[in-house]
Amino acid sequence: MNTISRFPIARLFLSESQLCAWIGQSAPGAIVEYHRGFLAIDTMRASSDLTEADRKELVRVGRRAWWAAEKNLVHLVQRRLGPDRFSYLAIARQHPKQLQEKLLTLLAQDPESGALANPDMSFRRRSSF
Repeated sequence: MNTISRFPIARLFLSESQLCAWIGQSAPGAIVEYHRGFLAIDTMRASSDLTEADRKELVRVGRRAWWAAEKNLVHLVQRRLGPDRFSYLAIARQHPKQLQEKLLTLLAQDPESGALANPDMSFRRRSSF
C-alpha cells in the first residue's frame, strides 16, 4: 500500500510578489527555491500543514511559477530530498530584449485574467518565512 510519509512541515520560501521581483531582476542561470515539501499535497486544503493564508499564497506562487515557465522566463526543476519531499526551484532564463522593458508590467498581471494581480504588491520579505 502506498502512503505518503509525513516529513517536517512544508515551507513556503517566497510570496508571489517576491517571486515576480526575483524573475524581473535575476540574471540567467540564477536559482531560487520557492517551496520545500510536496506541492500537490501542500496546496490542498485537506492535506496541507500550512496555515490557510500560506496555503493560498503557495497556490498563487505555484501558478505564477508555472506561468513564468510558459512565458519562457524560467525553467522549473524539482530536487528530491527524500520520500515525498522535494525542493522546488526556478532557474532564470535569458530574457528577450524586447520583453525586458515590459517585464515588470507583465509580471504584475494575474496569470489567469491578465489584469493587475495586486497593484499594491510589496516586494519586502514576509516575516513569517
